Amino acid sequence: MKNDSTISRRTFLKGTAATAAVTIAQGATSNAFAQQDVPDKGPGNKWPGRVVINFDKNAVTMDGAKGTAVPEMLKTMVDKSIQVLTEKEDIGEAWKAVFPASLTAQSIIAIKIPLGCADQKIAPHWSFVKAITDGLQKMDFNGTKFPGSNITIYDMRCNNRLADYGYTSANFGNVKIVYDSEGTGATDGAKGLQYAKSLKAANFLINVFRPGGHGAYVEGLTLGFKNHYGTYKVDHNASSAPGYLRDINCTGVVLNKNVLSVCYGIFGAAESSGSPGSSAIPYYYYARKIDSTITNESYPPCTIIMSTDPITAEMQTIKMMRLAPKEPKDYTVASMPKYLKASGGVSDATDDKKTYNIGIIDESKMDIRQIINGQVIGTVIKNNRTALGGYSPNIGVHKIKGQNVTLIHYSLPDVKIGSEAKLDIFDLRGSLVRSLSGFIAGAVNNVSWDEKDTLGKLVNNGTYILRLSSGKVNLSEQFTIIR
Repeated sequence: MKNDSTISRRTFLKGTAATAAVTIAQGATSNAFAQQDVPDKGPGNKWPGRVVINFDKNAVTMDGAKGTAVPEMLKTMVDKSIQVLTEKEDIGEAWKAVFPASLTAQSIIAIKIPLGCADQKIAPHWSFVKAITDGLQKMDFNGTKFPGSNITIYDMRCNNRLADYGYTSANFGNVKIVYDSEGTGATDGAKGLQYAKSLKAANFLINVFRPGGHGAYVEGLTLGFKNHYGTYKVDHNASSAPGYLRDINCTGVVLNKNVLSVCYGIFGAAESSGSPGSSAIPYYYYARKIDSTITNESYPPCTIIMSTDPITAEMQTIKMMRLAPKEPKDYTVASMPKYLKASGGVSDATDDKKTYNIGIIDESKMDIRQIINGQVIGTVIKNNRTALGGYSPNIGVHKIKGQNVTLIHYSLPDVKIGSEAKLDIFDLRGSLVRSLSGFIAGAVNNVSWDEKDTLGKLVNNGTYILRLSSGKVNLSEQFTIIR
C-alpha cells in the first residue's frame, strides 16, 4: 500500500503549472447580494476596486505585550503604497496621479483624521499623516511645489487631542491643523446638513481612518464611513444610522471631493467593541496569516490599506478585522454591514431600500496589490468572478525574498465558503514536506508558510508543489524557493 504522504512524481506533476481540477458545480451568488456595474462612482474614485494592502512587521517594535509605532517605517510604507497604487516611481508624481486633472498648486486639500474619540495608540500616528503631507508637498506644477499651507488636517468630534497626539506646527510646519466646527449656509452637504468648515473650503479630501468597533446601532464598526461623524452631525439612532452613514458618504461634498481613503491599521481595535475609543487589541492570527514567522501573540495588524475607492478600502479593513480571531469570520458581500452594501450597489440592503453604487464591494472584482514586509508581490487576484456567478478556482504562491515566508492565496467557488481547505506541500520526489490548514471565508483567502518541514527544519532551496484540496475541488501549483 502506498504511503499517503508520498505520491507518484509523474502523477503529481501532471498539470501542476498553475492548473486546477474542479469537479464541483459553482454556486451562483444570490441576486440579493449581487453588485451592479459601477456607473455612478464619485469623481475622485479614479480606480474602482484597486487597493494596496501593505503589511510590514517592522512597522512596530514589540516589547512583550506592548507595541510602539516606528515613524521611519510608517513613512516608508506610505511612500511605497502610493507608488504601487498609482504605478508611479516619483513620490510627487504618484501623489499627483491620485487627483483629477483640475488639481493646481492653488488647490486646497483637506485630510480628515479620527483623533478626538480614539485611543492614542490606534489613532493615526502624527508621523503617518506627515508622510502624506510631505508627499503632497512634493507635487510639482511647472517648478512650483504644492504648498503646505494649502493642506488642512481636521477633526471635529469628541475632544481636541490634536496637540496631545503630536499634530503641531513643530511637526508639520505650515500645514494647517484645525479642531473644526460646522459652517453655516452650505447647500452642498448630504441630507441638507451643515458640515466642517475645513471641508467646505477644500477642493479635495483624503480620508484617513483606523480600524475599530462601535455599538450595534452603527453595525459594530468605526471605520472610514463613520470617520465622517467628524465632518457632519452625529446620528446614533438605531434605525436611521446605517442609512445616514450611506448618505453622508455617497452624496454631497464627501462623494464629490474624496480622492483617497487610507486605513491606518498599524494598531486596531475589535469589531463590535462598543466604543470608538476602545483600546488596541492583538491581531496575532491576522499577522500570522501573512507572516507565519511571527510568534508574539500580542502582535498588532501592522497594515496600511489605501484606495481611491472608499468602499473597497472599507471592505478590506473589515476583512482585516475579521481575520484577527483564531476562528475567522466570513467577509463575503452578504456579511458586509448594511450601510456598505447599500453604498456598493447591493439592493435591499437597508430598510428604505435606497442604494447607491459608488465603488466595488465584491472582492473578486478588485485589483488587490499586496506589499509584504517591503516586497511588492503585485496583483493577487483580479476580476475573479465567473460570468455565471461564483469565484473562479485559483491559487497563487509568492515567495517573500530574503525572508523565510511563502504566502499562498486561493479562491474557491462560493459554495465552499465556511469550509476548511487542506494545503499539502510536496517536493519533486512526491514526498510530503508539510501540511497546512486553511479556511475559506470569502473570495480571496491566504495562509503563510514559514518554509519549515514537519520536523520544524527549514527546507532547502528548490522546487516544490502545493496541492490544495477542499471536498471535490483540487488545485495545484509548482513554485521555487531560493534564499
